[in-house]
Amino acid sequence: MENLIETIEKFLAYSDEKLEELAKENQKLREENHQIPKNNERRSQ
Repeated sequence: MENLIETIEKFLAYSDEKLEELAKENQKLREENHQIPKNNERRSQ
């Protein structure tokens, strides 16, 4: 039973780390996407 709890705790810790990593990557992509002009903005120039 103790081993099962340790396994679950490790899994949850890994999941939290992965979520944080994905959140950072998502934010980076949003920032990059925000810097790229949209198609209609390019046409008006």
